[in-house]
Amino acid sequence: MKIRFYGRLADALGRELELEGGGQASVGAIRETLVELHPGAAEALKLSRACVRNAIADDRQMLSAQDDLEFLPPVSGG
Repeated sequence: MKIRFYGRLADALGRELELEGGGQASVGAIRETLVELHPGAAEALKLSRACVRNAIADDRQMLSAQDDLEFLPPVSGG
C-alpha cells in the first residue's frame, strides 16, 4: 500500500512510503502504526485528515493492499 504525506508530514516522514503487509487494515490501525514508527510526528499524524480514493476517510474505513492512503496535515488560517 502506498501512503503519501503532505506539508509538514512530508517534511517529517518523506513524501511517500510503501507499507508491506497482507490483508486488510483500517485507516486508524495504519495511523497508529505510523505513530509508533515515527513518534516525533505523532501529534501531526493524529490531527491529520486521511483520504482514500480521493475522499476523506475516517479511522474505521477498511483498506486493501491496492488502496492509496494520503494524510493531509492540519492547517491553520486566519
